[in-house]
Amino acid sequence: MNRRKFLLKSGLVGSTFLLPALSTSCKFNSGKEPERFYTPARKMVMMTMLSLQKQNWEHGIASQAFVEAEDETMMILMAKEAVQRQGSDGRLAVISHANGINDSATSLEAVLRTAEILDDRDMKNAAARMIAYLFETAPRTKEGFIHHSYHGPELWADSIYMAPPFLAYAGYPHEAYRQVKGIIDKLWIEDESLFAYRWNEEAQQISHPNLWGLANAHAISGMTKLIGHLPDQMSPEKEELKNYVRKHLAGCLKYVRDDYLFHNNINDPSTFVETSLAMRVADSIFKGINAGWLDADFLEKGLNIRNAVLQRVDNLGYVIGVPGPPSYSSAGWSSEGQAFFLMMEASYDKLVKE
Repeated sequence: MNRRKFLLKSGLVGSTFLLPALSTSCKFNSGKEPERFYTPARKMVMMTMLSLQKQNWEHGIASQAFVEAEDETMMILMAKEAVQRQGSDGRLAVISHANGINDSATSLEAVLRTAEILDDRDMKNAAARMIAYLFETAPRTKEGFIHHSYHGPELWADSIYMAPPFLAYAGYPHEAYRQVKGIIDKLWIEDESLFAYRWNEEAQQISHPNLWGLANAHAISGMTKLIGHLPDQMSPEKEELKNYVRKHLAGCLKYVRDDYLFHNNINDPSTFVETSLAMRVADSIFKGINAGWLDADFLEKGLNIRNAVLQRVDNLGYVIGVPGPPSYSSAGWSSEGQAFFLMMEASYDKLVKE
């Protein structure tokens, strides 16, 4: 897309960004008191999340946790910091040199919501710069699929969550779906109904074939969230994604342990027992059932998984057992793991209160 077409599409003319119409189903309930969400355990998880250092995707995922918990105050604070840390290229929440390309888009929904709530022109322009980066600057394959990292020309399963749902929320659902479908076509393993981790564009092959739990966690969560942001006019695309989520759930649940958790590499019991995929599976189950497109037969598994996750919160509020920084190759804790917990709990509350 050339710059002039993008500027016209986004409304970024004369330094004014016209916000897209936001989905009414995603607006905050102004009568809700955030305190009602924060049980003592959730409060501890939230406070621990705030204590952890955050790269761009971690900051964005944390801000999204506050979006889904309907904590407007914390969402606004996180969004303002994402804009304060915006890089010269338009990426949000950048600290020092960030290699992630689409990771910064995880702050986009919080920034857009904050821009609307505060009627803040600087926030609106910051959102426009983030969107312009994705359309115009971000390196991509010949087919137009955005690379995950500046480390190399690769597509990652993680990217299904990192940018597409937020592009759809920003008013670009067709591009969001196209990006997701491109990753699915490269990394979906049909025999397993799971995602391989990474695709290398130069080699034209999967470069990391391991069925990593965290990558699959991002993928299932991204598809589920995107379904909620696609308009009714895209019902065929929504139905296709719903079918992928159903198959993906079946692929994950085939390997769920007796304790309702998963191994770090889903199909490899020699790898450590981890918690991130469990949280994202439960969250997707609750969201899908609540939205009416996922069979209620999944509910018992979702509730059992949630109960298993609740046992993984220690006395300081750390959700233990997730792949932890800096390498994400061993069990620990992470800002995104804390956020996953809060999202799961928000989806659980919305389901049981319907």
